[in-house]
Amino acid sequence: MPQPDRTAAAPHAPGAERDARAERILDATGELLVSRGYRRVTVDDVAKRADVGKGTVYLHFHTKELLFLTVLMRAQAAMLERLIQGFRADPERIRPSAVARTHYLMVADDPVARAMLVGDSETLGSLITSGVRELGAFMRVRITVMTEYFHTLHEHGLLQPGTPPDRHMSAYFRILFGYIAAEPATDSMLTGTGTEGDAAMIAHIVRASLEASEPGPAAVRAAAPQVVGQFEHLLTRLHEEIAEQKRT
Repeated sequence: MPQPDRTAAAPHAPGAERDARAERILDATGELLVSRGYRRVTVDDVAKRADVGKGTVYLHFHTKELLFLTVLMRAQAAMLERLIQGFRADPERIRPSAVARTHYLMVADDPVARAMLVGDSETLGSLITSGVRELGAFMRVRITVMTEYFHTLHEHGLLQPGTPPDRHMSAYFRILFGYIAAEPATDSMLTGTGTEGDAAMIAHIVRASLEASEPGPAAVRAAAPQVVGQFEHLLTRLHEEIAEQKRT
């Protein structure tokens, strides 16, 4: 006789227990994404790996897309924390070339982010579309923060003059995500440089395309506190969004 799903009473479980269960579901999803890939993971697979009922998964995450997006947001939160630590340790790291290099290396180094984003432009596009649809308010916050970041760099003379900051931001993301979505095998055959070499090339392209050559360390130090505050705000909102999607 089948055993009842003990998680069926999820809405009434104590907060700590519910949070732990949501984390277990996210952990299981991440493990499956790494081992099978984004396209081959189902909610049934996740429920089985997390040892919960399928309905319990949906009590926490109302759609499969929200579940996958929350796993990705959790990885992004860890990346943001590392970026902010880097800004505090060395203000020069707020330059777009340094941020792009660090971002690329962190994606390449994170198994979940790599499984979901690297070498699959269709999946990347699908995740962006799902994010806009499912996480509209948070996505607007993300865009606002990045817009403020580029305007701060512009105000301190850290971007090339004559081009609006929003155009610089658009170019930045096209360069970075173009590399992330590139097919790794093809890219390796063409360049033979590996991840570190690709990261250095991304930094070079961003520096040559976006950054002003004149401003020195003083301008960077003046801009750094604003940039740190902007990214800390984004990190706070990211943690809030993760908690909201966990339905805890």
